[in-house]
Amino acid sequence: MSVAVLISRIFGLIRDIVMTNYFGTTGVADAFRVAFQIPNFLRLLFGEGALSAAFVPIYNDIGIKKGKDYQIRFAINVLSLLTVFLSILSIAGILLTPLLVKIIAPGLEESIQLLTIRLTRLLFPYLFLIGLSSTLISILNSHDFFFLPGLSSAFLNIGMIGCLGGFVILNQAANMEEMVFYWSYGVLIGGFMQTIINFPLLKKLGYRIQINLSTHGEALTAVWRRLIPGAIGIAVRQINLVVDTLLASLLVTGSIAALGYGNRLVQLPMGIFGVAAGVAVLPLFSRFVAEKDWKGFQESLRFSTISLSFIMLPITAIIAGLGKDMIRLFFMRGAFDLKSVEMTYGALLCYSLGIFFYSMNRLIIPAFYANKDTRTPVKVSVVIVVINVILNLVLMRILELAGLALATSISAAIQFIILRDLLNKRFGFLKFPHVLKPISKMLALSILIYVGLYFANRVLIASTIVELLSKIILLSLLSFVIMIIGSKLLKVEYSKVIEQRIMRKLFKR
Repeated sequence: MSVAVLISRIFGLIRDIVMTNYFGTTGVADAFRVAFQIPNFLRLLFGEGALSAAFVPIYNDIGIKKGKDYQIRFAINVLSLLTVFLSILSIAGILLTPLLVKIIAPGLEESIQLLTIRLTRLLFPYLFLIGLSSTLISILNSHDFFFLPGLSSAFLNIGMIGCLGGFVILNQAANMEEMVFYWSYGVLIGGFMQTIINFPLLKKLGYRIQINLSTHGEALTAVWRRLIPGAIGIAVRQINLVVDTLLASLLVTGSIAALGYGNRLVQLPMGIFGVAAGVAVLPLFSRFVAEKDWKGFQESLRFSTISLSFIMLPITAIIAGLGKDMIRLFFMRGAFDLKSVEMTYGALLCYSLGIFFYSMNRLIIPAFYANKDTRTPVKVSVVIVVINVILNLVLMRILELAGLALATSISAAIQFIILRDLLNKRFGFLKFPHVLKPISKMLALSILIYVGLYFANRVLIASTIVELLSKIILLSLLSFVIMIIGSKLLKVEYSKVIEQRIMRKLFKR
């Protein structure tokens, strides 16, 4: 799974490099971002997000209690109904596209809005493909098939890169609007590959192409009951992205694309550390709750919190200090010019200020789930959406594009504070650990790292790709050396254990 995800991440980075090269921060890039976001948003509701969370536990339970044959019949029933539902949703989406585009991105210029409508209609079938593919992947994961399903995103990226690359080779005089359509065709090709690649493994498990449109059954009802609150929770979290897109469309052309590029770079360390931490602690927290080991729970939460600060705070300093060089290294070519660099860096810098809090929210929410409280995080998310919208409206007037990213970071910090206080109030036997002292030390070291990088940028001027890459690697390594040495000198709690675990992972044999 790790190898598959790494391969997908590499192809994702290549995809972003290709996109920035051909589309930069132009209106065409904005049009594609909006068009792709609409079916992608619905995918999270009815595909890999809420549906998978509702389906997988019941599917596994049926396999244990009723056997494989019954399990397969249940899955085919769900897949049949899902196929019909996604088909209807895709057709409805195509018909309602003009209205959806006007709601999500009302500030686009008329020509860009028309292009967005055409691209959205073209991309809506991707909702059907990825929604079906996500459920197939959930089935395969339940039977311990991880590598090929883990390559899912890689197939999407390969489809996009290959389709545009082939078109450009054959039509070197093509304009940007022609190229973005082939970029979109690549999404459909990639979505088809994501789906079809799972069929051989499903056949190996005993699946056959069948149709079962029965709407009755206790297991099916249980899936539906779990799907609704899960879909509401995901919808609430996605509203922030929709609001950001809406408001960015009111700013200068290219703002939507620049926000997307900045967010993608921030998601890289978030995916590796923050999201992974949230996934890892849920079964651990659940075990502590089952055993009523509150001391172990708090100790685990304390260690995880300090560990994340040890990693995420220096990463924030590195992004703030070297972010512009990173953008130049990965994206500055073709249609991506110096103006694009400045716009993307503004978004990246302000998003990076919330990295620690994004990670902490991923860590603390499983603490509620482990205590069988799934409603509180959703309620808090609703409050945060309102706060984020207000901050967006205020900060975009002052900082424009960067204000939208900063509002997201501030909202993440407020969300953490609310969740921490509610955790302390709801569960008297479980208090969020006092970690202000060790985190303050890590914050001081991170500020020191940023100051050092600020002055290093004045001395080390890099222009070529080799120089940029060498500078980023050298200064990043020096930053973590400073963090490790500084944590020892300041006697940061767990610093020795964290260092040993990181080194063991890096040099594992």
